[in-house]
Amino acid sequence: MDAKARASLLQAIQKAYEEDKLEEKIRAHWAAHVPSLITPGPQPIKLQYDDDQLSALLLEPLEAFIMGTLEVDNKFDALKKNDIPTFLCNRSFRAGEPTYSCRDCAVDATCVLCIECFKQSTHKNHRYKISSSSGGGYCDCGDPEAWKKDCACSQHEPPDGAGPPSIDVDDAKKRLPRDIVRRCHAVIPCALSYAYQLLCLRDGEGLSDDLLSPKRAKSEEEEGYEFATVLYNDETHTYEQVISTLCRTLECNHEEALEYATVVDHEGRSPVKFGSYADCERVKNFIERNSRRPQPLRVDIIPTLMYAHQVFALKVMNWIQKLADSCEGFKALICEACLQAVPITGEMPLVSALLLKDVRLWKAARGACHALFMATFLTFNDAKIEFSRLFARLYPQLMTAFISDDHEHSDSCTSLSVQLFTVPSVARTLFADKLVEVIIKSFVLICQSRRNDLGRLSFDRTTQPGNSTQFKRALYTLYDTRYLLNTVPTPDLWTPGLRKGFIGAFEQFLQIMIMMEGMDFHTRRTQSHIEYETDWEPAFNVQLRMGPLIDMLQSWCASDDKVLATCIEKLTVAAIDALSAVEKWEKKEVAGVICECIEYDVGSQAISIHHPVVRMLAGLVTSGLSRSLTVQPFNTRQALGDCVNSYARELMEFPLRTLVLVAQASAGMWRRNGYALANQIFFYQQPRCREEMLDKDVLMMQACAAVMKADEFLINIINKFGLVHWADETFDATPLRTDGDDSIRQTLYLAEEFFYCLMVFIGERYYPGLGKVTEDDCLKNEIIHQLSIQNMSYSELVKNLPEQEAKASTLDDVVRDVAVFKRPSAASKGYFELKPEFTSHYNMFFYHYSRIEHSKAEDTQRKRKKKDGEEPVFPPPCPPEFTDAFRNVIHVMDCDVFIHLMNLTLRRALSHHPRSFSEGQLVRVLFLIGYALHEEKRARDQQKTDYKFMDKAVDVGIFATLRELRNQKESEAYRALIEWILQFYETLTKVEEDKPAEPMDVAENVVSTTPEPAASDDIEERRRRAAARRDRIMQQMKQAQSSFAIQNVGELQEIALPDDHSAKAAVTPTAAPVESLLVLGAERNVQRADLDLEEKLTCILCSESHVVNLTADAFVAVAYVQRSTVLSQADRKHLMDEFMDMPAVTVKDLCQKLMGNPLFMPDTMPCAPHVSSCGHLLHAKCWKTYFESVVARERRRSIRLRTNAGSFDVTKNEFRCPLCSRLCNAAIPLFPPVGQKENMDVVGGPLLVPSLNTFTAALAALLVVQHKPGIRVASEDEALIGTLDDAYQQALAIRVNFKDPAKAASIAKIRDIVAVTERLQGIDVKNSTDVVSDAHVEAVRTFQNQVFQMSMNASSPAQSEELCISLNWAACSYSVQTIEMCLRYENKSLLGSFSSRQYLCLKCLTRASCWSSSAYETKVLTEHAVKLFSALFNPLSSRNVLDMDAFSLLINCTHAFPWLPWSEEGFTAPYVDAPVCRLPVGDSFDHHLLVIVYLLHILQVFKSVSYDIVERSDSDASHSSSKDPTLRKLYAAFVHRLSGSDVTVQVPPNLERIIQERTWPFLRCCAIFYHFITGIPASEALKAEGQTSESESADLMAYLGLPNSVTVLLDENPALNDLVHRWIFNVGGPGRSGKISSLPHPFPSFAPLPHDYTDVINRASQNSGCRVEADDRRSPAMCLVCGALLCSQSMCCQYKLDNQTVGACAFHAAICGAGTGIFLRVRENQVLMLHGTNKGCFGASPYVDAYGEPDPFLRRGNPLHLSVERLEQLHRHYMHHDVADEVSHAMDQNGTLAGFDWFHF
Repeated sequence: MDAKARASLLQAIQKAYEEDKLEEKIRAHWAAHVPSLITPGPQPIKLQYDDDQLSALLLEPLEAFIMGTLEVDNKFDALKKNDIPTFLCNRSFRAGEPTYSCRDCAVDATCVLCIECFKQSTHKNHRYKISSSSGGGYCDCGDPEAWKKDCACSQHEPPDGAGPPSIDVDDAKKRLPRDIVRRCHAVIPCALSYAYQLLCLRDGEGLSDDLLSPKRAKSEEEEGYEFATVLYNDETHTYEQVISTLCRTLECNHEEALEYATVVDHEGRSPVKFGSYADCERVKNFIERNSRRPQPLRVDIIPTLMYAHQVFALKVMNWIQKLADSCEGFKALICEACLQAVPITGEMPLVSALLLKDVRLWKAARGACHALFMATFLTFNDAKIEFSRLFARLYPQLMTAFISDDHEHSDSCTSLSVQLFTVPSVARTLFADKLVEVIIKSFVLICQSRRNDLGRLSFDRTTQPGNSTQFKRALYTLYDTRYLLNTVPTPDLWTPGLRKGFIGAFEQFLQIMIMMEGMDFHTRRTQSHIEYETDWEPAFNVQLRMGPLIDMLQSWCASDDKVLATCIEKLTVAAIDALSAVEKWEKKEVAGVICECIEYDVGSQAISIHHPVVRMLAGLVTSGLSRSLTVQPFNTRQALGDCVNSYARELMEFPLRTLVLVAQASAGMWRRNGYALANQIFFYQQPRCREEMLDKDVLMMQACAAVMKADEFLINIINKFGLVHWADETFDATPLRTDGDDSIRQTLYLAEEFFYCLMVFIGERYYPGLGKVTEDDCLKNEIIHQLSIQNMSYSELVKNLPEQEAKASTLDDVVRDVAVFKRPSAASKGYFELKPEFTSHYNMFFYHYSRIEHSKAEDTQRKRKKKDGEEPVFPPPCPPEFTDAFRNVIHVMDCDVFIHLMNLTLRRALSHHPRSFSEGQLVRVLFLIGYALHEEKRARDQQKTDYKFMDKAVDVGIFATLRELRNQKESEAYRALIEWILQFYETLTKVEEDKPAEPMDVAENVVSTTPEPAASDDIEERRRRAAARRDRIMQQMKQAQSSFAIQNVGELQEIALPDDHSAKAAVTPTAAPVESLLVLGAERNVQRADLDLEEKLTCILCSESHVVNLTADAFVAVAYVQRSTVLSQADRKHLMDEFMDMPAVTVKDLCQKLMGNPLFMPDTMPCAPHVSSCGHLLHAKCWKTYFESVVARERRRSIRLRTNAGSFDVTKNEFRCPLCSRLCNAAIPLFPPVGQKENMDVVGGPLLVPSLNTFTAALAALLVVQHKPGIRVASEDEALIGTLDDAYQQALAIRVNFKDPAKAASIAKIRDIVAVTERLQGIDVKNSTDVVSDAHVEAVRTFQNQVFQMSMNASSPAQSEELCISLNWAACSYSVQTIEMCLRYENKSLLGSFSSRQYLCLKCLTRASCWSSSAYETKVLTEHAVKLFSALFNPLSSRNVLDMDAFSLLINCTHAFPWLPWSEEGFTAPYVDAPVCRLPVGDSFDHHLLVIVYLLHILQVFKSVSYDIVERSDSDASHSSSKDPTLRKLYAAFVHRLSGSDVTVQVPPNLERIIQERTWPFLRCCAIFYHFITGIPASEALKAEGQTSESESADLMAYLGLPNSVTVLLDENPALNDLVHRWIFNVGGPGRSGKISSLPHPFPSFAPLPHDYTDVINRASQNSGCRVEADDRRSPAMCLVCGALLCSQSMCCQYKLDNQTVGACAFHAAICGAGTGIFLRVRENQVLMLHGTNKGCFGASPYVDAYGEPDPFLRRGNPLHLSVERLEQLHRHYMHHDVADEVSHAMDQNGTLAGFDWFHF
């Protein structure tokens, strides 16, 4: 829009404003232009519109009108300057962005900081928690309500330390000019009304008349597009279902359907069809018909005009938010407009209407509305409170709509609760306004709809067929309520209104707890097993959500006495009412004491494990008893203690029933009730639930014990356990029931459980208000007992703690107080070990132990005591003292019933009556007596006389009975504990005057037992007998050895001889001079070759052993062949960009692109086959049989199992090693090294060795051929024949040299030697079966095919023999270089540190490559030889040898040399059509080839040396007078030719040292290769550890027979000198890049990672690598190899690979890692390892916390930092090519991994 049109429009708007018709004008303007600016097209997913044009024509005029100016840029800057600095960050978090919460200072876990504020705050030095944001939240920096202290960072801290200014709506409005305010009052409501009206329209609703555009001519593109079929998102259907439906409906391809589905998922809807109504309806019906399960997809037919207006309405909402960000005044005006009613909403405020219509909006529209609310209302305190009130009033309706909705909670407006309810001032306001009561009541109403006939919550599928998913969504109400209860008010904040509002909310909670009371009840099955398992999980889900709420409610109640008293009254009434149906009482007598008990049998009547009312009351009573509260539950005001006493038996009934139920279930009495009850009991005792279940039951029992008479308390417990008859002395004389054995066993077990419960009631006092302890003391006691089980890592320890204790801010300090942190190695996670001074706190019967934990703890402590030389006795530790309100609990131990039970059990133990006694009872009774003695000691120390245990115990003879028990032989197991009790008793009574009178601290003193004389005699007798028996056995063994030696004298002497010989041999070399060993050339040490002729090998399958022999059965080593890019120096990013742009890629194309021509391996080594082996040998025939059996077994599997990805794939020849289960897919044949005969240079005559000069001249004469007239070649021009790529033409042109007399004479010198050299004649493997067996030849061919198939992803190499043999040679060279680099990286010796796997792999692979020619015809090998040597001796060939990998070139030339055509016919051997094998043996020919390639490698080093790396130091000054002047001349000539200029070349003074350093890896690889070919051992220097290039190069040169001086070498060999100068001359020739490559190649490394994990999260949040920028769906992953960021396991980033749609990580791995990838999943903090497209696993992240543990999914939130050692472990797997095996083993060990669709990652 030009300036004139803009001015005219602004004038029209101004006129309409003055006439009070502004809204009509704006709507008319939009109605006229929106249809023409937003038009449909042939591709529904891409609407045709321009954002800039929309803004310029439809929105910017309104901005100009508001500001009263035509200025376009910076129009709001002046208003922004008038804003009051808020000192609040309020930064909106992107999805995946790191957030920080301070454990010490944050009010709750929702108070977070952004990364910038955190780094500038004091919280970075506190204990903080990191997490990854899901998007949409705000930084709380500067908000004093979010932090206990240090509320702002240095950037947002107010000046002078003053608090941040409080800004309300009126303050912000006053800073705007009045005319702008008036115009905003006119524009903003109009825009909001338009957006509301359009966004809320649904199918079947039409536009209002004023938005119907006037009739206009439609373009050809718009014709026929009157309606749109719009597909909406839901959370029911998967991506695959939507894509499949769209493919069938729209007849589109998979990519187009995926694009539709992605837009629908991200935006919430997408048009899939524009057309006539009939066409759109047909598409709609088809989609609904094809997506009925579980429900049809939602599809609407919308007029195109309406759809265009809805698109613009969404942009209007975004414009309003942008306007709000312009200045604080606009935010205030938008808040006012939203809180006002508009005509379109009736009497309802606009914001209320938007909230209620939230479920009608699609995802993008919802997000825009929510973002607007948070950007405006949350800025001002008064607006925030007003919006919270409105939100709370509408909460029941909003929650009802959310429950019926199918979107996730994060997409619903109910998710705004976390932004509102977590503010303490807002929470108190809502409580005072009784709005929290409204919120909770909404959940009460939902619960009431799920009640059974008894008024209890029921989740039975038969009686409650409703959708359980809806109830799970309703549970979000409890989460919202937790936000409101997060901050407990201090006493000064309590007001009458707040008390009244909280009590009202508490009453609603009480209604929920009453409905939970007794839910999911069970009745014991005695005859038959339960028919079907009940659904117990929903009830426990409610319990798990209610648990934290109950704890928070208790904290609120405890903060105010009035509230506490009122809540106790209401809970007491509810608890008594729950027992109203139980009115029967019965009298029971024990030990002469009679009392009334409630008549109820746990084993026959209905019982439930859920009793939240009584349990909450237990917590409140514990707080109230210490405050002298008075309560009035039943119209009678009395002290709280008296009230509890009055209803004690009723209050203890439900907890006691539950404890008895647990005891009976442990006794096996409820086994017919199935797993539902067993699972409930399990969770009842687990850390997640026990705090609000088991602990509160025990607490209520202790509270009742504190106010009841002790005898009555015990009798009620005995009665409930059903042990009244057992407690009678006449029990043993009563007749048995019909089920006698089972009844006795159950009775004995229940008696043990009864005593165990008594120990818990008496000894477990670690609860604030119960015992004189703090919360830290309770936490310390829990940690001590967890570490008594075993040493634990930090995560294991936290996992075993209850949620509240695990989140305690003092947890780390307490752990360090009681334990020592140890870390075995830097790469392993650390663990905590209990300090020795705390081991005495161990309680063998700790009530939080499960059965397994009890056994493990006892076993651990026994081992500890045995190690320390202590007696294995575990007395009860001294418990903390009860508080005054609970002190009466100790009188349970001096009451008559207790004394009777102790005495009765001890006397039964003395008589060993099996009907009534068990050892478990005795140990528990001894433990109880120990507790009683502890209290006796405490009472005497405090001079209190009301405790009479010892007096009563002495009267009935308890200690006398203990003395008798101590002297019994059967009391061995518990004698030490009895001795401890008696000594403790004697210490208290001071009976023995000769013992020190100082008090005995039993918690630290363990008394060793002294056996009585009779017992001592027995022990000595047993020891004597054992010693005599040992002597007798040893004498018999000695006699047997002597007899065997006499009978086998000869054999033993023969066995001893080799040992003596070897011993002498081991000593002799130390005295002799060190021999210089040579592995190559005519003078090589053939006689020292280790030929393995006597080494016997064993097949791991058939166990047959024999030496490796070419005529015997062939041995093979199982191996794994894979494509590798570990050594790659190529530009991976360039490769990725090249393939990502392709519409579809096949693995075969990838392999061909990455591999190139392996015959000429480039120095960047982009990709090559790698071979690894586990080192286990089999016969070839045994391996074949085994593999066939594996294939048959896999085929017999069911179709379901075969379709899932397994740990290995037989279709790719994969199997597992039969011995070690390592992943394999090939078998390398094992050949012996070349023997003495093959090592001779010439057979049957004197040794004829061609000189290096003769050899080089002959090759040059043979291969360097210029074009001659009459010779038919491909090129018409004068050129070197090396430029021809066709091997046939090259071989044809070579014949020209035979017609040149000079060249023919030079060639004849070599031909004559070749003619009589047996190894160049070769072995006819087809006809010489007496030399080489068919099994060996077949094994070679099989291995060659396997390498080809795995390397090229092809099925058969029949059509690619040339490529097949090249790949096998490449596999050998690449594997050798990989192992050499690993040895060098790990600083290991060259030939002395091979692992068994590496040694056998190299041994088999190098020798198998030598025999590779036996699998091919002579023609193929000759063509390869011609190609290779033509490129080597013709520098201007199309392939530049300086750009090739030198070692690969050497290996190829070594194998190809015997096949060069030395005659005019082109062949040397007589076997033209038959396979012939010509082995490299390390002779003079191989040595000459090494020298030639070594010189070539020196030129490559010249190329890699740049001018800026020259080191000048004093130490290098000595090199200025070089001993090798020719080397320097070569360097100068090379650089001069490379630069192409005449400048003077400055030769580095340390050139010789540079050459030495950079050729070192090449020489090491050569030494490895020739060592395994010839079997000639290396000198000891090459087996030494820690070698460097300077210390090892001389030994390597000597071992390989290389001269130390290039000058001598070239001076003595003119032909070689000419060849080198030809290489130099052609360096800068046409087509030569002259690029500088790095030599030696750097070690393979991972991409650099930041030390702090939050930097990784922050980087990923800013750039996730996702092609579709949708914050809520990105799942970033980082490639550890190249550092690329990708979007993993997401449908937004998919690629085509082999006609299969794969994820970004799988596609990236196929290119970057040739099928193998290692990724770091950023949000999950996990390592993802992929191999292929159907196999993968997860591993531990290299980022660990201070305790050395990774934190998957950031659950703990501890700060994470990079562990170099863990990263090195991953890097070791990568370098050693172990990723495939790691993935396979992980999938074997974890069956769930097979269910993942790894191709989606």
